[in-house]
Amino acid sequence: MKNVRQLVLMLSFGLLVFAACSRRELLDDYPVVTAQIRFCWDEAVLAGGAMPEGMRAIFYPHDPGGRKVDVYLPVSGGEVNVPPGRYSVVVYNYDTETVLIRGEEAYETIEAYTNFCRLEVAGTEKMVWGPDALYTTRIDDFGIDGAGEPVRLDLAPRLVVSTHPFNLKTVRLDNVGSAFGSVEGMADGYLLGKGCGKNGGSPVYFDVEKGDGVMKGSFTTFGMPQAVASRAADRVTMRLTIIKVDRSIQEVEIDITQTIAPPGGQEEGKPAPEIELPEGNVIEVEEVAPVPDGGGFGGEVGEWGNETEVELPMN
Repeated sequence: MKNVRQLVLMLSFGLLVFAACSRRELLDDYPVVTAQIRFCWDEAVLAGGAMPEGMRAIFYPHDPGGRKVDVYLPVSGGEVNVPPGRYSVVVYNYDTETVLIRGEEAYETIEAYTNFCRLEVAGTEKMVWGPDALYTTRIDDFGIDGAGEPVRLDLAPRLVVSTHPFNLKTVRLDNVGSAFGSVEGMADGYLLGKGCGKNGGSPVYFDVEKGDGVMKGSFTTFGMPQAVASRAADRVTMRLTIIKVDRSIQEVEIDITQTIAPPGGQEEGKPAPEIELPEGNVIEVEEVAPVPDGGGFGGEVGEWGNETEVELPMN
């Protein structure tokens, strides 16, 4: 019995040693190098919004057998341990409210987008929310060798969401109960790995306010999709839906291609120009049907005649 117990103990010890050796070999197969990331924030870049709360960095290995590294960092930067190899890198701020991320399994497919509005208003079913501030940058090809020395990465995220104010002269504003709008032809998504806007065909919703003789507001998008920037036939269209005080609806369509995408392109870092109607043009709100006094019921009561006392029986 004693010999059997000793044999069991020896076998158990042997298994522990084997497991420890296997674990050591596994760790040795994946050495890491420290990447020191520093985010460089330009005041002109931050002019479009407040400083983000934090950043996410994703290292996509070029080697199919490599390991993807995903880390969250403060806005100043930080350190991340990465196995040696060649990578593509995507960085973006994760503290957005309307912007969501999908397709993050690969560098080529990771995309920023916004959800459908799903408002209880006819005509908004296919509209998506405008994005809030998204700061991002990328590295297509980045190598980390196995020398063990820390690697320094200075990254400068840039704002890829554009804000477009508008101020449209309008007559008969008193007939307007409320209004909303959408823009078509702008990017409704952003491919982080490719660094360009993507037009999925969804109009981008925006609110409209009434001012002094104008309808005004602003909308945000992921900028210009490459197709619109390269093909003169593509248009950027602003659509207004005016709900008048009699609950009837009037729609207005405005071509804003030349304002949004002027010849030669928009100068980077400059705020987008305010969208206005051409000189002499105004939006004319249609007349509304007159509403009878008293909400459609006669407001007067005929003569009551002579007063007559009526006794009600009391039980």
